[in-house]
Amino acid sequence: MKEAQLTAAKIVKFVLEGNNLNKVLQKYSNEHKINPKDLSQIKDLVFGTLRSYGKTKFIIKNLVKKQPTNLLILALIHVALFQLISNRSNSYTVVDQAVSASNMVNRRHTSFTNGVLRNFLRKKIKIFKEIEKNEEAKYSYQAWWINQIKKEYPKSWKDILDIGNSHPALIIRINLKKISINGYIRKIEEKNIEHIVLGNEAILIKNPIPLDSLPGFYEGEVSIQDYGAQLASHLLDLKKNYSVLDACAAPGGKACHMTEIEEIKLTAVEVDKQRVQKIIENLNRLGHSFKVINAEIKTGNSWWDKKLFDRILLDAPCTASGIVRRHIDIKWLRRANDLNYFHEKQFELLRASWELLKSKGKLLYVTCSIFEIENRLVIDRFLNDEKTANEIKIKFPKNVNVDDNQLLPSLFHDGLFYALLQKK
Repeated sequence: MKEAQLTAAKIVKFVLEGNNLNKVLQKYSNEHKINPKDLSQIKDLVFGTLRSYGKTKFIIKNLVKKQPTNLLILALIHVALFQLISNRSNSYTVVDQAVSASNMVNRRHTSFTNGVLRNFLRKKIKIFKEIEKNEEAKYSYQAWWINQIKKEYPKSWKDILDIGNSHPALIIRINLKKISINGYIRKIEEKNIEHIVLGNEAILIKNPIPLDSLPGFYEGEVSIQDYGAQLASHLLDLKKNYSVLDACAAPGGKACHMTEIEEIKLTAVEVDKQRVQKIIENLNRLGHSFKVINAEIKTGNSWWDKKLFDRILLDAPCTASGIVRRHIDIKWLRRANDLNYFHEKQFELLRASWELLKSKGKLLYVTCSIFEIENRLVIDRFLNDEKTANEIKIKFPKNVNVDDNQLLPSLFHDGLFYALLQKK
């Protein structure tokens, strides 16, 4: 256990220093050649620690007068406290192994680590009562985030925060070019995989399973994609032979979905060169073929051949506040002033994309944020400035939890925002 604790602590430390969790995990896994079983245990510790970081931070602040300057030891204590508050293992074993792990870092910190963890066990009933009085600790988010959600969603803010701390459901998308949804259902029923059909091509797998156990994944019959994200391709009202632009395309899930449900001429544009590779990997696995361009969407669009598009999907970069249960590091990496930064970025992307759209063409604006400044306020500002734009009312499926085009996070989907615009 101590090796897993220490490795998890190293990863947590890197994340809290401002690094993206997925990139850190991938880099660490590749460099240290961690076997799948150990990696699974490490991921569980990392995700759990970051999910409950508000609680463990509160505990340490209340137990320690002077925190250690060694940030790895501090991260290790966070990991061990997560194990103790979640009852993942015997308390004695957790403490003993954490002390041994701290000894591997620096012997001078073993007594400190031991003291903090044992002190918590002695005082945990009192500490848990104190946690209930502190919103940052109770909900495990930054205070500005909690306050923003409370302001925007006065009736549902607690549910939104709680769902953000839950384990995300495994939802798959059927590739209709390779298999029908009924054909795939027969496959998973043969393997006794419990599921719920959500609609169109979306199926929720009740008990998450490894990709190796998911029939047809490596053959391109299915993809992992949230149900909320799967709505995009249908909301765009695609028709055969339409010229379609996916303006911020990585990792390619929505682009691939569009080509699976309609025969279109698709161009996928992505500014990040590494993420372009993700798009190519996805289309190769799924057996698709469309144009992928490594370029930036901006005024002038130097990559563009001046042929207007019938449809544009603008999945704009955002805070990702609506998908924190999948990207738990976001809760601690985002800052309040990021909201204004993303608002301006999104508005500029929307203006640059609009010039590529045909008259009577439609543009679907999407974010995976639940903050109004990135969503409704961007659209209202654009509609006020751009006289050739009209907003079209969207009719969402009945099993989607939506409020004014804002999907509220639920068991079935993440917190996405949609706005459908048409050019006069």
